[in-house]
Amino acid sequence: MFRTVLRTPEVIKQAYLQAERGHVSTDLLDASIGQSWLRCLESGLRVGSQPELPQMAGGELKHEMGRNERFLRLSSPLAERLSNNLNDCQVILASPDATILKQLGRHQDFMDDVVMDPGVRMPESLAGTNGPGLCLIERKPVLVNSCEHLLYPDVTVSCVAAPLFDLHGDVLGLIDFTFAANHPRPDQFLDHANWFSAAFEHQLFLDSYRDNWILQVQALSTWSQQEPSGLLAFNDDGSLVAASSHALKAFVTTETGLVGCPVESIFGVSWGAMVDHCRKYPGVLSLERTGRQMIGRLSPPSNWRSVTPLPLRKPVKLSAMEALIRTWPDELAAEARRGVRALEAGMPVLLQGDTGTGKEQFARALHTDSGATGPFVAINCAALPEGMIEGELFGYRDGAFTGARKGGYNGRFLQAQGGTLLLDEIGDMPLELQARLLRVIQERTVTPLGGHEELPIDCRIVAASLHDLEELVDQGRFREDLYFRLAAVVVELLALHQQTDLADAVDRLWQEVCGRHGRFVDLDAELRKQLAGYHWPGNWRELENCLEALLVGAQPNSYYLTSADLPIRWRRKFQQHDLVPPPTVASLADREPQTQNLKDMEWEHMQRTLQACNGNYSAAAKTLGISRSTLYRRLNKEAADSPGRVRIPC
Repeated sequence: MFRTVLRTPEVIKQAYLQAERGHVSTDLLDASIGQSWLRCLESGLRVGSQPELPQMAGGELKHEMGRNERFLRLSSPLAERLSNNLNDCQVILASPDATILKQLGRHQDFMDDVVMDPGVRMPESLAGTNGPGLCLIERKPVLVNSCEHLLYPDVTVSCVAAPLFDLHGDVLGLIDFTFAANHPRPDQFLDHANWFSAAFEHQLFLDSYRDNWILQVQALSTWSQQEPSGLLAFNDDGSLVAASSHALKAFVTTETGLVGCPVESIFGVSWGAMVDHCRKYPGVLSLERTGRQMIGRLSPPSNWRSVTPLPLRKPVKLSAMEALIRTWPDELAAEARRGVRALEAGMPVLLQGDTGTGKEQFARALHTDSGATGPFVAINCAALPEGMIEGELFGYRDGAFTGARKGGYNGRFLQAQGGTLLLDEIGDMPLELQARLLRVIQERTVTPLGGHEELPIDCRIVAASLHDLEELVDQGRFREDLYFRLAAVVVELLALHQQTDLADAVDRLWQEVCGRHGRFVDLDAELRKQLAGYHWPGNWRELENCLEALLVGAQPNSYYLTSADLPIRWRRKFQQHDLVPPPTVASLADREPQTQNLKDMEWEHMQRTLQACNGNYSAAAKTLGISRSTLYRRLNKEAADSPGRVRIPC
């Protein structure tokens, strides 16, 4: 039967006064503390004697740390990680005989003249009742309050300590959390100790069976609750070698009943299928055990290679452009490659695409693959006040205008010498400035503001706009002669939802986001399906923001994310998107008669023309007497605005 005692200073003081008379009042003390006090008195230790704790010399300590090398190697990274998150305690790693090996975090001395430095020994037989010494005897986590230290009644700290075991149940070492005696939540350090014990066992198992196949398993229902995963080690033929304690709990059985069993008898999946999955898709497995849905990750032995190393050819590294367009339709990918060749020959390239489609990233790929030796320079024509664009582009001389930079400014054309200049959002450039830009591009010279000399320029031009420049020309908002000068080659950037393999694009961007943050986490199949099925009106920029929010908002110990881990805003968006029924592709002739406005009639006419041209946008645009980009944009804009219409991919 368990008994509860009040571990307050007042109650402990009463027990302490009786202990000074040689009597231990176990009814006033926690059971483990009472037994410790009895052992101390029976061994001849004196209450309140405050003995000086023995400390190893340098050479002796070095030898001791060498003897405990494996324990320190496996526990130190975990202890450092935990210590970085705790600013109100000192973390200590100690040997199986309670010799302090390492201390981290905020320094806490036992008493003014009693320190806890590496090399100090704290077994109960020498230091009396204390956390490190007591946990080794109890073989479980213990809390020792400041006033419960029998030999040091004036100690100013409390501590929680937990033993750390090897896979055979022998003590490898211990961890101790030492904190101020007046800490409001000393019990929270028991939670830290339990977490550390589980994490240490996990690392120890991985290290012990690194030459085996290791399967990490967890019930799907507890995946997001930071429950420790179970570990199963298999040999090369799929027979179980060992199981961690958490795995045994998951399977409600004993290790002796599992060891030697083939994986098929445990999960109903063939060993060959599991290894093949690991070879092709080093991610998460879906498993089932006695009716419970489980998640697993199979890791190969440290010396395993997924394929025979010979005769492998050296992998071909994709160019910057090929990496961007590998999921594009063939026709548009061909135009992108044409853009590289055109820029290499010195011809301007015009990029057309919605916001967030990656126009600057595409321009950088053009610059890289065209072999330019100079810098890549970009200017956003929509981001600068009208009066500043001219100076930013062409530069100015000292004193050219009030507020001019002392010594003048070269301007973006001169800064891009030998390289590439991106004129982003050129559709927003004022008409007056367009005339001067045209002359600079034609003459290949630039005259800075306030100057008289014409300076030669040698840079390649890439222009970009989210507006259809041909429409702006028709509206009188963009110079026709400048348009024809810039549009030697026009590349239309795909919206994200038009990628031929959006799931692959999501995976690639997810890996990039994880790489930037130095953290690699898997996405479950349902979440990947939602990400690949969303229409992403903000294109790449919106997708990247979503993935980044998903990763940085995940729990620190998570390594598998589901839809539940999405921010509320994105869950709501996906739910609303799922409520919209998918459009059905029906012929225009089958549609019910209805009152049509001019836009409806125009859209249907363009659709009929496109169908008559067998889906060839270029031929349809020529027949209609409009540009290919105008046809494409009008069709898809109207489809986006009208639920009954279907977006037509290129």
